[in-house]
Amino acid sequence: MATLCGAAALGYLPCMSGFFSAMFEEMGARRRRLREALGDRGQGIVEFLVLAGLFVGSVGLLVRDWMPAAAPWGFAVPVVFVVGYLLIEAQRQQSLRAEAPDPAARARRYDNFVALWCLGSALLGAAAFAIAWTAQPPNSGPAPEWTPPSNTVPTEIGP
Repeated sequence: MATLCGAAALGYLPCMSGFFSAMFEEMGARRRRLREALGDRGQGIVEFLVLAGLFVGSVGLLVRDWMPAAAPWGFAVPVVFVVGYLLIEAQRQQSLRAEAPDPAARARRYDNFVALWCLGSALLGAAAFAIAWTAQPPNSGPAPEWTPPSNTVPTEIGP
């Protein structure tokens, strides 16, 4: 268990000593539970889809010149994902300090929170890419009037 320190004593922030080691331990346990539920391939596909959604939503916006202007919030999706994940983990570690009746039920509940957060973030990233991909490029001004070359179109009308 992490000891309380500074602002963590008030219950607002987790103490950083032991926070990340407990977080990485829980991430490993969560991956094992996901592998048990979906199998090796299912777990790999889910993780790939989440990472692909985050990647496409941020780096994929650099495919065309006008895409960053069409969905600039796509670059913030990975940052928001990490901050949200850290907040969920802080809440989980706070709930560990309180005596919970069933640790398996708590693990399922936080697994569901994390799964929804991951899939929601991946969908936001994919939506940012889709919005930017389908956006029209900005107009660079009116198109110049096109006139055919003088020798290609007969202009004389005879009686």
